[in-house]
Amino acid sequence: MSIEFVRERSFETNGLTLKAKEWGRSGSLPVIALHGWLDNAATFDRMLPFMDNLNVLALDLAGHGLTSHRSVDASYDIWMDVSEVMAVADQMGWERFALIGHSRGAIISGLIAGTFPDRVSHLLLIDGYVPIPQSGESAARQLAKAIREHSRFGASSPTFFHDFERAVQARVNGFVPLDVEAAALLAGRGVAEGPRGFYWSSDQRLKAASYTKYSMEHLKSFFLAIAARVMLIQAKDSPLQPAREQSELFDWVPQMQIVKMSGSHHLHLEGQAEEVAAKAQAFLV
Repeated sequence: MSIEFVRERSFETNGLTLKAKEWGRSGSLPVIALHGWLDNAATFDRMLPFMDNLNVLALDLAGHGLTSHRSVDASYDIWMDVSEVMAVADQMGWERFALIGHSRGAIISGLIAGTFPDRVSHLLLIDGYVPIPQSGESAARQLAKAIREHSRFGASSPTFFHDFERAVQARVNGFVPLDVEAAALLAGRGVAEGPRGFYWSSDQRLKAASYTKYSMEHLKSFFLAIAARVMLIQAKDSPLQPAREQSELFDWVPQMQIVKMSGSHHLHLEGQAEEVAAKAQAFLV
């Protein structure tokens, strides 16, 4: 029997209220699902109904969807999400759980699995890779760029639209194009209305550079530690193909199974949702 959406959930951690969509029933395999950059928990709405025997929490990560924005003195470096996801797992009483991550959510999932290898049973990555390693000699330039961009984006306002449909269309034509139905699903959770019109409510600071990036040595410490079973579903038509340095790092995870499928970056949210779900289901059970 396929899983169904059960309810909205809220979790408090690090001064944030994290929102989530819960699918399935307790007693099934516990799963935390993490969306991509500027997306939200609705990214799994078309995939999950084709799956069964799971209890899934699809989170809105900090600054996305219905979850709080970080405080003015904080940033959105991806390592900050690790403790928040683990706090949700602890509040659910999940000593061991699986992770599904898309894009940025896949990167965060990999860091979680390497940081807490005894807690993660399965790691399903959907068109998401390891971070591009950065040498130590570029650290000062990276920090300067981050400070400038956080100041600029922190003071900027989102783009406003006359109506909801125009906000959806902006996402259809965005940096990573989406079909209309997929964009509308994300907009249902990510578009708000204010006095000036409709706008995507994600924190503008998510567009700023990270304050720090990991070196090859740092990344190796995470990915060599992963004990979970790992599957990467790679979209053949994605505009976001892994750089050579990223592909080489896959050798650190010898248990990784790589499955290449037709479709673009959001293949789990577009026409290939059922096929992605079938691959994911076979991997998780």
